[in-house]
Amino acid sequence: MLVTISSGNGVDEVCRAIWHFLHWLKKSYDFKVLHLEYAACKDGYKSVVLESNDRDFLQIEGTHLWRCQSPFRVKHKRKNWYFTVSIQSEMKVESIDRSKVVYQTMKSPKKGGQHVNTTCSGVRAIYPPLGLEALSYDERSQHRNKAIALARLIAKVSTQANMQKRAEQNERWREAKALERGNAVKVFEGVGFIEMK
Repeated sequence: MLVTISSGNGVDEVCRAIWHFLHWLKKSYDFKVLHLEYAACKDGYKSVVLESNDRDFLQIEGTHLWRCQSPFRVKHKRKNWYFTVSIQSEMKVESIDRSKVVYQTMKSPKKGGQHVNTTCSGVRAIYPPLGLEALSYDERSQHRNKAIALARLIAKVSTQANMQKRAEQNERWREAKALERGNAVKVFEGVGFIEMK
C-alpha cells in the first residue's frame, strides 16, 4: 500500500509536525520512504509518500493533530496544527499474458500489388482482458506483422498503465490538499511530540 502524509497547503508548523510524525512512525511501523517533499523550514516536510505492507497503517488513516506553541512564530496565537494520513492500494502495472492474446489475419485494405491483395498477411492482435487491440499491415509477411502487432499492443498496455498511474497520483494529490480539521485520529502534544492516549 502507499501511505501519503500531507500538510495540505501547510505552514512551517505543520511541516515540522510531519517531520516529528515520521520519526514517531519509525518506532512502531514497517515502511520504506518513496518520496520526501522538503519544506522551507529546517526539519520539516510538506509531504511524505511511504510504501508498506504493514496493515497497522489502516488504523491511523485520517487527520492528526499536533498541539504546540509555534516553534517559528513566538507570539502566534494558534497552537493546533493538522496534517493527514491517506492510504491507497498500490497500482499494479498490467503486463501482457501472451497466452491470452488473440490473433486475427486479414487482407490488407491498402494498395500494394497482387501479393497484398490476395493473401491474409495483415494481423490484428487483441487482448480481451483489457479490451485493447493493435493492427499491422506493414510487412508482406504474416509472421512479421504478428510481431509488429504484438509490439504495438504491448505499447498500448504500457501507455494505459502510465495514464492510470498519473490519474492515481493526481487523486492522491487532490486528497492530500483536502485537509479536514477536527476529529483527529491521534493527538500529539508539545515540542517532544508526545502521543496523547
